[in-house]
Amino acid sequence: MSFDSLALHLVVHELRDTVLNGTIRHVEQLNPHTITIRVAHERHNEYLLISAHSVNARTHLIKSRLKGQKRSHFADFMLTHIGRATITAIEQVGWDRVLKISLQPKSDDPIEPSPKAIIAEFMGKHSNIILIDEETGVILESIKHVDETMSRYREILPGVTYTPPPQQDKLHPLTLTREKFISLIESQEEVDWRFLFKQIDGLSPTLAKEILARTDEPVTAEGLWQAYQQVVAYFDSGHITPQVLIDANDIVAATPMKLYQFPHAESQSFETMNEALSYYYDTIALKEAIRSERQALNQALDKLMATIERKLVALHQELANAEKAEDYRIKGELLTANLHRVNPRQTEIEVQNYYSPELSSIQIELNPELSPPENAQQYFKKYTKAKRGRSVISQLIADNEVEQTVMLNYALQIEQAETIEKLLAIREELVKRGWVKDGKQTGKKRKGTEGAFRKYTSPNGFQIYVGRNNKENDLLLRQIASGRDMWLHAKQIQGSHVIIRNPENKPSMPMPTLLQAAQIAAAHSKARHASYVPVDYTWVRYVTKRKGNVAGFVHYTHEKTLYVEPGRPGKEREA
Repeated sequence: MSFDSLALHLVVHELRDTVLNGTIRHVEQLNPHTITIRVAHERHNEYLLISAHSVNARTHLIKSRLKGQKRSHFADFMLTHIGRATITAIEQVGWDRVLKISLQPKSDDPIEPSPKAIIAEFMGKHSNIILIDEETGVILESIKHVDETMSRYREILPGVTYTPPPQQDKLHPLTLTREKFISLIESQEEVDWRFLFKQIDGLSPTLAKEILARTDEPVTAEGLWQAYQQVVAYFDSGHITPQVLIDANDIVAATPMKLYQFPHAESQSFETMNEALSYYYDTIALKEAIRSERQALNQALDKLMATIERKLVALHQELANAEKAEDYRIKGELLTANLHRVNPRQTEIEVQNYYSPELSSIQIELNPELSPPENAQQYFKKYTKAKRGRSVISQLIADNEVEQTVMLNYALQIEQAETIEKLLAIREELVKRGWVKDGKQTGKKRKGTEGAFRKYTSPNGFQIYVGRNNKENDLLLRQIASGRDMWLHAKQIQGSHVIIRNPENKPSMPMPTLLQAAQIAAAHSKARHASYVPVDYTWVRYVTKRKGNVAGFVHYTHEKTLYVEPGRPGKEREA
């Protein structure tokens, strides 16, 4: 149930008990369409929220001040004209969703200022908050300006005389007689909620549907009248039971009555309609904040993952080119053996391939600008470069695959996060990784130490990853490492998992790399202050998680042990 005429009718009745004759002390703008007004009333403060949101336009009291924009022209203007003003009247204009708050400003001047009025129109995309001079009806300012290009019916601009929204010719809900109602119903072959909504003032779609939901089958004019009487009874504030309805874990309505149209909904009761509306819209705002934050984080990760995917495609292509290293070496060797057969400015030569089991022929392309020995040397240079590049490219592919896996893990966390606090915690981790901009900074990536693997490069060019906690140890072992990688851990001592990446699937690890990784494992264990620490190492394929799915706890076999002094040689980088 949105903020309809009935909700406004009840809120106005409650406001007369809480803020009427109060004094306006402050006006604050929360966002482009919402303000709060602090009213001093009987030695305590009340906070009135008024929103011209295109979907969630409403007004109600809130429990405490909400922090708004640092500077706001509209709020400053309002405070200048109605600061210290007394609220002299609060009314609903007819049965429209229009609120009028009459004010008598105070001034130190001998001449008393003219009375003012806040007019709040709660009409979807046409919602507005307007300050007028009540004597002249001239608009002083509005939260939204509407000129002739936006509305042919009326302009809402400073200096223009205020024109109320167009009136609809509907029946008054409280003076409508049984005879008139019955006659109205019997004039139609079939009555649906749309008919009731169009004919009777003050009925929203929800209330019109409620009348039908309370009507017994078969539907008769008399049955509709009885249901109508039940619904209209709640226009009396003394009969209401304010509540918020939740259906299938989804908040559906703030209502002064039980709604038969939601038979399975659970309800949460409140003392006042203001409290019910405040809770309802706070929940709506929280859900929107969660949806918006999840969408923003997903968009950021999608963009990053697309970039990683493009990098991997390019790297695999480079790797395919680097795999030709052996071809370059063979051509260099064969060309060297056949230098005597090469003529000046020759573009290619066919020679017998001694490295082929069939001793087949092979074509070798030549650069006519180079001498035969220089052509051979070119092939050896290509071989050296390709061989060196293959190792580098393989490592880059492994690094990007790690980053891709971590991103996928964050994407899963975002999907499973149910609270705004969890999403903001994920955002903070992404900010520390430099994947998402920090709103408090100016676009520069900020490196952090939390929420990211530690990463080192060994003297032999291997990448070493270190988990920070049980969660990262588990992620490192389950999703990052492969069976061909090397795993290290302080022997029977609590500490971090250490992984040596082995993207080229080499059968053994160089001892300098093993020693460095062992020193790192010792430094990230409870024995970090000992002189020597035993560190076990084995291939990842021999490491399994213990039963019970406890993060960080593993069982391993085929291990060997190194005794090392704890240390962190080499440069640490963020993974």
